[in-house]
Amino acid sequence: MVSFLEICRRAASGPIVAPDDFDMERMVPNLQKAIAQHGLKAPPKDVVIPWDDDLADRIFLAAKDFVVETGVYCPDTNRVIRFTRDELEEAIHFAARECWLGEGKDRAAMRPRRPEDPQIPWCHVGGGIPVSSEEIASAVVEGYARIPHANSMSIPALTQIRGLTVQAGAPSEIYAAIQSVRLGRDSMRRAGRPGLPIINLLSTSASPMGVLAITNSDHGIRPSDGWLIVSLTEFKLDYNVLNKTAAVLAYGGNVGFAAGAIYGGFAGGVIGSAVVNAAYIMVAPLVVSATYHLLYSLHINQSNSTARELLTSVALGCQAVSRNMAFPYFDLGYAAAGTCTRQLYDETAARIMADVVSGANIETVHPAKGILTDNYSPMEMRFACEVAHAAAGVSRRDANEMVKELLARYESHLANPPEGKRFQDCYNLDTLEPDPEHFDIYAEAKGHMRKLGLKLR
Repeated sequence: MVSFLEICRRAASGPIVAPDDFDMERMVPNLQKAIAQHGLKAPPKDVVIPWDDDLADRIFLAAKDFVVETGVYCPDTNRVIRFTRDELEEAIHFAARECWLGEGKDRAAMRPRRPEDPQIPWCHVGGGIPVSSEEIASAVVEGYARIPHANSMSIPALTQIRGLTVQAGAPSEIYAAIQSVRLGRDSMRRAGRPGLPIINLLSTSASPMGVLAITNSDHGIRPSDGWLIVSLTEFKLDYNVLNKTAAVLAYGGNVGFAAGAIYGGFAGGVIGSAVVNAAYIMVAPLVVSATYHLLYSLHINQSNSTARELLTSVALGCQAVSRNMAFPYFDLGYAAAGTCTRQLYDETAARIMADVVSGANIETVHPAKGILTDNYSPMEMRFACEVAHAAAGVSRRDANEMVKELLARYESHLANPPEGKRFQDCYNLDTLEPDPEHFDIYAEAKGHMRKLGLKLR
């Protein structure tokens, strides 16, 4: 296996390429070449969730060709980190088959799945969505931890500490990073699940200094948690990424690589994005010694991942990996609609169905593209987990019909989605129960999925 130190060496000694040349003269042509060589074509529009195993396998082969020909770019040195085909094949073969996370009764293994797999998917709950106060963050995380399906947690991003705005690179970032983990642990403890793993690293702080500040078992991230190392788009790793990886590996932590194609950007359309998504997952154990991967793919214009073409491209990329590589990963979707709206539940169901029947584990879908402060709640997160459990073992053909019905309800509203409500406006902060309106929306959404044929409890 290629060591992480060797990755760092290649970042400092690989071929020199100008940034624009890497994108336009290396990545894009190599992607188009791989697509052409393997005869890849997008399925018809009415096939949202494909079931063509041969297409999935050819996407995986194209992704391997793309990685070997393209490499990964380090913008700090303007050099390309290159790999041989044997090195890539070895990394795929020896990639982690499971990732153990959490402590005590909450300790469990995230495992790879296959398309139409009856194995219940890992359900990662929450998101790094900004919150207005520590009180809201505490209540939200406790609500997450009360979801019985939850296998792991994301901690929200604190935007201020006692009136002090959190700023990147300032002492407030470090203070907020430490405080957010403490707050999360206390919230999970109140819910009776102190061993739940935090595996999004920390949304409050993305700097290497912030990572170092919370990389300790006393008041930070434990070795049984997970550190997300986020790639730059597309196929770029800067020294910030490599520095964080070096620290986490020395600590003995679980490294999760976080990367996904930008649909409509350098990755192109349905097929190009599928190839790039598969390529990101297969290089995760090679470039950062990852033991799991977080896939997220966004539309370059709409900034969501519930549009028809996104559902198809992500499903194809997931099927390609799930059929050909035994490596644990999960997918994160971004909805256009906000919390406490009927559209959010339809978008959530479509995204989760596409993931689970394609062999992915899941992260609960982020409302309102994940950018509105306080715009999320445990209610839609629970719904996502319930759909994920019920979708295990469903055929891709059946899922395709269900998702087409869901798209018919929300597709025309993606450009102008309802904003929804803040958590504190649709939840009782004392009891952590949804208000009647929100519960009725949740119940209606479950009833609709049952009518479509999904066997929800």
